[in-house]
Amino acid sequence: MKQEEMIKQIENKFKLNAVPRSDFDGVESDGIWIRDDICKESTDFYNYAEDSMNDDNILNKFMLKHGWYAQPYDAETIFFYQI
Repeated sequence: MKQEEMIKQIENKFKLNAVPRSDFDGVESDGIWIRDDICKESTDFYNYAEDSMNDDNILNKFMLKHGWYAQPYDAETIFFYQI
């Protein structure tokens, strides 16, 4: 799934403010920045950087199913990239 469509899916399914990674620092890529508090009920209380490697988390399961993976930038900033 391409970046634009995945952003819509994240916004609709998880109620997260997802934007292109370039909104974070101007670096062009196909990445997605979660410009929101990712730790909320809709994400099964995603535990920030600690959950980026947790394949049992509802958000990671969804992303992996569609060919994306989580990568923490720092303790609370999460990006997603295509596999």
